[in-house]
Amino acid sequence: MNSSNQARVFAAEEDYFQPPKRESSPNQNSVDGEEHTLTEAIDDFKLRGKVEGRADKTLQQYDYVLGRFSEKFSGERNLNSLEAKDIREYLAYLMDDGLANTSVAIHYRVLRAFFNWSVSEGYIAESPVNKIKEPKTPDKFPKILDKKQVETLVDTARNWRRTWAGYRNFTIIFTFLDAGLRLNELVTCKLKNLNLKQRSLKVHGKGAKDRRVYFGKNNYRCLRHWLKLRENVTDIISNAIFISQTGERLKKRHVERTINRIQEKAGLDDVQVSPHVLRHTAATLAVQNGLDVFSLKRQFGWEQMETALKYVHMSDKALQESYSNSSPMDNLA
Repeated sequence: MNSSNQARVFAAEEDYFQPPKRESSPNQNSVDGEEHTLTEAIDDFKLRGKVEGRADKTLQQYDYVLGRFSEKFSGERNLNSLEAKDIREYLAYLMDDGLANTSVAIHYRVLRAFFNWSVSEGYIAESPVNKIKEPKTPDKFPKILDKKQVETLVDTARNWRRTWAGYRNFTIIFTFLDAGLRLNELVTCKLKNLNLKQRSLKVHGKGAKDRRVYFGKNNYRCLRHWLKLRENVTDIISNAIFISQTGERLKKRHVERTINRIQEKAGLDDVQVSPHVLRHTAATLAVQNGLDVFSLKRQFGWEQMETALKYVHMSDKALQESYSNSSPMDNLA
């Protein structure tokens, strides 16, 4: 797996475990008094992830990152013999091997989670990753559509809503932009979790975590009408909100192709349009319309506040660029 694919496919798992404070003598590395090999600890860590219901991509991430780590260090090596120097040398090895800093940062986060978990289990007294800072990655802003491009996309989808599939597709575009859902969240959202009265929807999010998202009045009207059209399908075999004309739950690739077709009809060939771009756009527009950063974090299901703050910075940047063209004193006659 090359570094670009790894960074794209695997979403970095954040640190779920903070190492508890334990009293131990300077020479006591194993809290429970037993020696644990690297292989044993990794197997236990992956088992914990499976039992706790971690997403398939997260479990794949464990396999890849920790598998490569155990190849570099013998699996029979005692876990408590690994020091901060070993971790630094390993991260440097990944960089020398051609991995981009974004990919190395993913390895760092998984190792941090693994060693913190090892501390919480009493396998070691202190994590060797604690003294190591995460590799710096380029501070790139997510790709988004500007307001005019959003209006063009929505207007194009609206023009095709006279048919059953056309209205469904229009509602999908609208829901992406209004509720800020991930692609998987949209295709798996269920009727029983939709509350039109409260204008809310419970979704199964990243990291197997459920959260409740909210949507506006226009999206409410779209969804209400779509549900009436949905009932026209003779044999509905799925409880998903968005279904195909055969009554099945929509597949991810079907939604992606639908968005691309609307993009082409809208003449937006020069920009990237995808479910993830629509989600980024929704976050940016929400901030521009006054949503505070704490509510943004909850609505979009991010673990870290820094992720939400990116969109605040993006909004500030857009304001700066806009104001540079509309400064009152610069435009005096």
